[in-house]
Amino acid sequence: MGGSRHAAGRMFGLKQHIFGFLAAFIVVILLLLGIFLAVMVGSYQRKQNQGRLEELEAYGETLEESIGRLHDVVGSIYSVSSAFQGICSYRTEAEKCGYIQELMSVLQVQVRSNRYLSALVVNYDYGEGVLYYIDGMLDYGDTKMLWSTGKTIMEGSMGSSLEDAAFSYTKLVQEAEHALLYSVIMKKKSALISGSVRLNQGLPEELEEAASYGIVYEGEFYRTGGQEAGLTREDCIGLCQGRNRVGDKFVYLHRLDAEDMAVAEILPRSLWLYVHPWHILLMVLMLLLTVWLLLLYRFIYKQLSEPLADMTRTLMDIRKGDWEVNFTAPNRITEIESVRQTVQLMLKELGQYKIRTYEEQLARQKTILQFLQLQLAPHFYTNCLKNIYYMLMMQEYESAEQFLLRLSRHLRYLLQKDVTLVMVETEKEFVENYIGMQKLLSSRPVTCSMAVERAAREEEIPILAIQTFVENLVKYTVADRERPLEIQVQVKVIRMEQGRCLALTVSDNGPGYSDSLLPLLNQKSEEIPAKEFGVGILNLLSRLRIHYGTSADWHFDNQDGAVSELRLPLQE
Repeated sequence: MGGSRHAAGRMFGLKQHIFGFLAAFIVVILLLLGIFLAVMVGSYQRKQNQGRLEELEAYGETLEESIGRLHDVVGSIYSVSSAFQGICSYRTEAEKCGYIQELMSVLQVQVRSNRYLSALVVNYDYGEGVLYYIDGMLDYGDTKMLWSTGKTIMEGSMGSSLEDAAFSYTKLVQEAEHALLYSVIMKKKSALISGSVRLNQGLPEELEEAASYGIVYEGEFYRTGGQEAGLTREDCIGLCQGRNRVGDKFVYLHRLDAEDMAVAEILPRSLWLYVHPWHILLMVLMLLLTVWLLLLYRFIYKQLSEPLADMTRTLMDIRKGDWEVNFTAPNRITEIESVRQTVQLMLKELGQYKIRTYEEQLARQKTILQFLQLQLAPHFYTNCLKNIYYMLMMQEYESAEQFLLRLSRHLRYLLQKDVTLVMVETEKEFVENYIGMQKLLSSRPVTCSMAVERAAREEEIPILAIQTFVENLVKYTVADRERPLEIQVQVKVIRMEQGRCLALTVSDNGPGYSDSLLPLLNQKSEEIPAKEFGVGILNLLSRLRIHYGTSADWHFDNQDGAVSELRLPLQE
């Protein structure tokens, strides 16, 4: 006993343990791979963000250096150069020519010696004359733009009187045909000097294909390279150092220390900002691994666990006495399929044997039912024939005709071959026909009211289930002229704990069942001795046992007359 308990303690279910372990293993593997991928993607994103910010920082440093140098050069020429001072207030044309030659040399030297400078322009004589030196990156259209801008600023600051001209210092961003320029303009009297640098200096050598590069200056975005940004003035408000999320874009921003300006890189929000193509490949491999593990789990579950569980359930049902079982789980494993086919063959042979036994039992029950039904008829037929004879002898031909018509319906109903179940509505019509016969047979006052619920009319009951009680009451209840026999029949569908059932109640206003018969009718024993007052009812109870087994229930009582109740189960 102890060894058996010890051995049983070591037993475990295949599904609960092996498949639980397999599922846990798959989850752990996928979790580790997911964590590894998340770490890689996070590291890649941090590296990309850091790289973009470093590129912007280098770009910003280049612009700061070039803008600072621009301020130095323009300020130096403005305040130190004697040629510029002279061109503002020359006396003769000879002095003017000398100052022009000297200024051209100064402009040339400054542009050539400062690689960040794009152009230096001097406007004199209140914008009528212009001197310029431009590197090869700008064309004449850019020169005209610089001159026009300088002249407009000078005229706007001087007004109509040259004597009223005051010092003017202006910074602005100009969009040229082939470049975006940052310009510094200084005016003194009748002349001004303007210098420009290109704002695309310092951009990364390899620009990202979908990116847009530029500067944010005075609340506006100016593109210096890459794609169109689509960044509005409202979008530029509130941008801070580092990465910003604006609508469907990412804006990387780096502010310049010396200027109220920031350099920016704008990228659309897409998958490639987060992952590298190698990450996509790793995701695909993870997905394939996941699918493979799930297919493996499904294969083992379907081809091993489920067939074994199905076989176990089948054998347990057989142990409980249920032989109507079969295997339902598919299987392609040779060993399990061999065992299953062997068990199926055994079950098939046992099933055939059980079918033969069941058919023999049904045949015996059918014979018993037919015998019990035939027991109900003979004594009634004799009385009917005698009454017809008396009607004819008394020349009551019309009554005899009606009675024969009702009797033919009665006999046709009783003599149906192999009929054991009928609809409630059919039984109701038969009982009404029987009451009509009784009214013609004698002058006894008999009334029968039948209340059949609509839901119960098409349900099936054993033949003569209502007629037996009605006939028994008519036959054995003594009629009183002043108190006629009243029979009530009620049929309805009710729901109980075990399911739906048909509730059939027959009651009358007679003396009720005898004290000796009532206990016998209420007991469920199959061995009930026949009594003179209850042969038909006992016959019906025997048929109910054969048809329903223990599922049918009945109860008999006396409540101002006999009350007979049946509870017949209905199929869902």
